[in-house]
Amino acid sequence: MIENRGFIFKNVLPYHIAKTLLVIIPCMIFYGALYYLLFKGMFRLSFVMFFTLFYFGSCYLILKAFSVQVKIWFDDNYLFIQKGKQPIEKYFKSDITGFYAYDYESKAPSLQNSKIYFKFCLINDSKIYLNDVEYKNKYETEKGESLKKFLKHAQKELHFSKIKKEKFQNIYWYSTK
Repeated sequence: MIENRGFIFKNVLPYHIAKTLLVIIPCMIFYGALYYLLFKGMFRLSFVMFFTLFYFGSCYLILKAFSVQVKIWFDDNYLFIQKGKQPIEKYFKSDITGFYAYDYESKAPSLQNSKIYFKFCLINDSKIYLNDVEYKNKYETEKGESLKKFLKHAQKELHFSKIKKEKFQNIYWYSTK
């Protein structure tokens, strides 16, 4: 979504995706232990499926609760990011060496993506992560168009171009080098 001052993305996890393991693994242990306590380890496919649905639902709801709305905008010298109600973070444009993102400009239906994925790399080796909490394979037109506009705007503001593809994924490195 575009607002007068920048771009707004909802349901964003503002940290590395590996940190979701801090939610996923304890939930798995909890539901495994609960199943064992209730059914004494006796395997019943219907109950296992029931607990699996609760597990996935719990993980999704917890991650959704940790997600925030992110607002991003640029001025002449800075990139501004506001994650939820936290104070605004600002970064010099010259400190950003590049970023990884999906190819939101792709016209191929199988490669079109409306999941948020940005990893901004800074000169001091720190990174800014923006990941989507939703993992839908279905392309959402409005969100995809908003991501495409942000990608083009970020490329223009930072004077970056698409450099190379990241291994076997539809993720590209955008930079000047």
